[in-house]
Amino acid sequence: MISAPDEVPVRAARKGLSRRAWILGCVLLVLLTWTPVLVLHLRNMSVSDPGTGTLVVVFPPTTSNRDLFRSISEARGAPVGPVSWAPSTWIVQSTESGFAGRLRERGAWAVYSPYLLSARQMLSCTGMVKAPSSAPAAPRS
Repeated sequence: MISAPDEVPVRAARKGLSRRAWILGCVLLVLLTWTPVLVLHLRNMSVSDPGTGTLVVVFPPTTSNRDLFRSISEARGAPVGPVSWAPSTWIVQSTESGFAGRLRERGAWAVYSPYLLSARQMLSCTGMVKAPSSAPAAPRS
């Protein structure tokens, strides 16, 4: 097309989706794919009330450190260390039966097996890899 020297050329219309639409579509696909896997993994790793040993416990984010330590101590356990990337989440341990139930009674939102933090254990829920040999069998519903 011929244009005058002072005329601004018109850009040809782009065909296809914009980069933003592609990124949004990919993020949505990842969320739709991994959300059920994460929910299944959290359900499988939840520890029943008689649970004991080393556990991952999640407290409300509004819980102060003093209250968190008091809750763990009153449940007859000991803190091992925080989970650095998850606020109010601690690795704790106790040898007394019923530890998980006592933690819930003292305000814990959730109590999980230490295998919660294992990528291999999470992927075993999908059937992509075998569960670690030392991991307990996943409970069946």
